[in-house]
Amino acid sequence: MNFLKKILIGIILITFIAAAWTLTARIDRVDQSPGIEIVMDGEAYSELKSLAPEINLQKLKKNGITALAVYQQSLEDFLDNGALKRIEALDIILAGNELQTGLENNEINIGELENSALFAVFSDSLREQLNNLAPELAAEYSAEVINTAEYDFIYFPNWHEKLEDLNLGFNTAQVREARKQGLKVVYRSNNKLNAFSALKNNLELLSPQLLVFDGEEITGYPDRIEETAALMEEHNLIFGNIEAFIADQNGAEKLAKLNNYQLLRTHSMQQEEVEKADDQQIISRYLLSVRERSVKVLYHKPYLKGNQLAEKNLGLLSTLTSRLEAEGYQPGNSEPVSYYSNSSWHLLAILLGVTAAGILLLNYFTAFKYSVIMNIFFLASAAGGIFLLQSGRGILLRQITALGSAVIFPSLAVIIFLLEKDRGGENLEGGLSLAFVFFNFTAAVITALIGGVFVSAALNSSEFIFKINAFRGVKLAFLLPLIIISLYYLFRPGSKNLRQQIPQLLERVIKVKHIILAGGLALIAVIYIGRTGNFPLLPVPAWELTVRSLLEKLLYVRPRFKEFLIGHPLFIFALYLGAKKRKELFFYPLLMLASVGVITTVNTFSHLHTPVMISLLRTFHAYWLSFGVALVLIGFYKLFNYLYQKYYFTGVK
Repeated sequence: MNFLKKILIGIILITFIAAAWTLTARIDRVDQSPGIEIVMDGEAYSELKSLAPEINLQKLKKNGITALAVYQQSLEDFLDNGALKRIEALDIILAGNELQTGLENNEINIGELENSALFAVFSDSLREQLNNLAPELAAEYSAEVINTAEYDFIYFPNWHEKLEDLNLGFNTAQVREARKQGLKVVYRSNNKLNAFSALKNNLELLSPQLLVFDGEEITGYPDRIEETAALMEEHNLIFGNIEAFIADQNGAEKLAKLNNYQLLRTHSMQQEEVEKADDQQIISRYLLSVRERSVKVLYHKPYLKGNQLAEKNLGLLSTLTSRLEAEGYQPGNSEPVSYYSNSSWHLLAILLGVTAAGILLLNYFTAFKYSVIMNIFFLASAAGGIFLLQSGRGILLRQITALGSAVIFPSLAVIIFLLEKDRGGENLEGGLSLAFVFFNFTAAVITALIGGVFVSAALNSSEFIFKINAFRGVKLAFLLPLIIISLYYLFRPGSKNLRQQIPQLLERVIKVKHIILAGGLALIAVIYIGRTGNFPLLPVPAWELTVRSLLEKLLYVRPRFKEFLIGHPLFIFALYLGAKKRKELFFYPLLMLASVGVITTVNTFSHLHTPVMISLLRTFHAYWLSFGVALVLIGFYKLFNYLYQKYYFTGVK
């Protein structure tokens, strides 16, 4: 091996150790936090209690609930629950002169109620909240809180229906019940009318522990997010950040940054989803979110349809709690971790390793003087990295480094351990060398794993761990390695015979079987691209969901289908075929599919919200399972060859 090539490999291995070291720190500080909050939705709880009066918070707590979510309520909500009642002119007249006189003393003329609105307050807790909120209501909506001998009123001189969305308070009865049972209070704040003022007022009255925003926007979006962040800091509030694929709330990313990532990832199900699912499906979904996405808040909505609602809901919660505890999690006491990031020096070291891998990859395409090219690339890489760090673009540097690693390492894995293995594997087919296949496949997976560790270490900060910033270029990370591998396979030095086949292929008569094959490959390509990324274009079919669930039960963490069912087995099969067949053009589609496994291995580690040990376990499962799938594939291939030789050639004769 060329001496300078050894230096490059040495640099990669040394920087890999540094990258892996930063991940161990993340495991200790971030991944191993065991606390989980199980939060009951307050509105759903009220409805459940009306349907099953025997249910109460004491029973829910006994079966696992650790907190109750209380909503910020609007004027319309208070009208619906009877805490407010709109007063018409006739109501005032029938009530007698004393009320009419009291209202006239406050300059309210019953003859002018057509374009205004007057509401009587029938709740002591709402009365207190309105009195506290009165200055903001007067300033923003010209509303007036009126106190008389008999009733309190809220008066709107300029009324329109949209004021029914005006936030006024919260359900104090639920808060009292939760406090009595020792449950935490989670506050649900929306971004409708008067939302910020109501939030500020209500936080002073109830002092919740966790804030989960309701609707598509956080309170204060877009112009008052800084004030919301300051309010949360003042009240020591934790941000319950709902996963983006469930509710992508505008302003959430900015709020998380302003609050220095003092947040807990939150997972929930829509009420319609809950009603369609059984206990096992709900529990599996919750456990998956906790285990594989570091969710710390399970926002629970109960069953509201069917019979025996109390037994069904309590049984579900009891089983969920038991399963969480069996896996080492602790319901309650969930706390956010402090901001975490590896250092700039670690990031530059990772960049150095990725650069060395890039130079090594480049060497397979062109001959150059290592000493010159190495110096140029390393200096350019270091200068670019330092410039981005000094200019405050550290996030961009992390994304570039991660993307480079995701492209370079799977390309190296295929080129070095599959396409370059022409010597020693010429006679594999029919005389299989297990050592040859095992070594090269294992080395390819390890190479991809090293790339995955570089990706994860490059993105190793709270911004990416909590998905406030994401790994950019997911689809590029899947496509570019295939392009690089294709270029090497088709145009590498010494492939003249292969290049001569390309013009011959263009002149060949197209048969129906060719069209079918091309259509099949095109379909595979569409599925491959459509199923990649954080928001895949193609849905997961029902059969795959069933198989996923089975694998999770058997293996704790399921391997990815693209690894253990497609890419890895075909990589082993490609090694088995031998060097001669790898030089034939028909091998190209197989090569593309065989490359998918190592590409996916690297991509696994770009999911920073997944604990590191889970990603490692997923990769290991894909590795060992692929041997079994490959043996089946090779068996079918040998059977096909046998039948083909026996019957086809016999028929020709």
